[in-house]
Amino acid sequence: MLDSRMDGSWARQERRMRIAFVVDIFPSMSESFVLAQITGLLDRGHDVVVYALRDPGDGRVHDDVSRYGLDRRVRYVRQPAVPKGRRRVQMAGWIAAGLCRRPKTVARGLWYDLRQKRGFDYLPLCYLLDCLGERFAVVQAHFGPAGNNSILLRRTGVTRRLVTAFHGYDVTSTVRQYGANVYDDLFAAGDLFTYNSRSTYEKLLALGCPPDKMTWLPMGVPLHRIDFRVRQPDPDGRVLVLSVGRLVEMKGREYAIRAMARVIRRHPHVRYVIVGDGPLRSALEGLIVEEDMVGRIELLGWVDDATLAGLYGQAHLFLHPSVVAADGNTEGQGVVLLEAQAHGLPIVATRHGAFPETVLDGQSGFLVPERDVSALVDRLEYLIDRPDQWPAMGAAGRAHVAAHYDQNKLNRQQEQWYEHVLTGRAITPLELPSGSSPSDRWPYTQGNNGQEQHHEPNS
Repeated sequence: MLDSRMDGSWARQERRMRIAFVVDIFPSMSESFVLAQITGLLDRGHDVVVYALRDPGDGRVHDDVSRYGLDRRVRYVRQPAVPKGRRRVQMAGWIAAGLCRRPKTVARGLWYDLRQKRGFDYLPLCYLLDCLGERFAVVQAHFGPAGNNSILLRRTGVTRRLVTAFHGYDVTSTVRQYGANVYDDLFAAGDLFTYNSRSTYEKLLALGCPPDKMTWLPMGVPLHRIDFRVRQPDPDGRVLVLSVGRLVEMKGREYAIRAMARVIRRHPHVRYVIVGDGPLRSALEGLIVEEDMVGRIELLGWVDDATLAGLYGQAHLFLHPSVVAADGNTEGQGVVLLEAQAHGLPIVATRHGAFPETVLDGQSGFLVPERDVSALVDRLEYLIDRPDQWPAMGAAGRAHVAAHYDQNKLNRQQEQWYEHVLTGRAITPLELPSGSSPSDRWPYTQGNNGQEQHHEPNS
């Protein structure tokens, strides 16, 4: 797994690491888990920079972006912005300039890029050219395509180690689009691959990811910032159901609206609020009109952090019925489900992706089949009619998140794994969440000697 030429004393001599995060979009409102990792490493004294392909350009940012001055730590990678026919000319100019600055590094990068199994790719070369003169202990790529874009940084020695986090769509729709060999070069060049769930683990294994380079690292939430509240009905009997996330097919908002319309007709004291925006907003607004739910089902768009925290505090139930999209895209953990449980909200969601690990079915919430409106209605009405069960379910959800998904704990583990991968030490597996797998045992990591290490679920 590790380069035998590595200087094993490096991490002992240099505790403070310079780390580069490679992502597609920054800052992204829907990827708060990336932001939590970055700020956690900054809090622990490390020097972090971010390389991204683009800024979302919508002006919406998390409070931590300004609090930590992350706008001064992000670099947007140059990409050929000309018609394809002229792209080679523009790239040739950039390569020539790079050869003048760092001839050996650029020449080596070109050689590796031309020899990749998936063929020449200009994006990894763009990352390399923009990182000339830099030196990182670790490059942390989020999502498989970002890992592919980081390969040349590892091959040319710009970074000592390359760690890639896989989350969901990168082992489903990306593979469907580009083929099962899309990560062959990355698996050969990378040093560590983290997965967020059993489903992602099994897909990575099927794609050929080396087992001795794999370990589990879920995305977490900053538990110390999330206020827990015991849920009780409002004095006037009103019940608020909340959803948070992008308005895209994968989030299943169509099924949520249809289910909530049926619920509200029988329970007029119930209201439904959806936070988030996206390409389906117009269609969903039309569906609300069609269901005659204007004023009772509301699309708020994106809101600031304080407003969102207030909505989490006011809500009684949380609804998140994700589905496999037409292009094969699936959600990974459903980090928003962790946030909702941390706040103490009982959950109604679908049996989708890693949700059976994220939610304790029957304890902190209920999971139903995808696209099953009747099943959603059944579980929602069950909870609406039994508010006496809300406190216990909320407490179970908070305890589950605290045990397995506290971002502070995960950041400490991530930092330790960076040091381990730099020095060749074995990686210690994290504890398997209780009830997360239908099987009794499954490997969360394998040691550097290739022997499987299993960890028993909690009783």
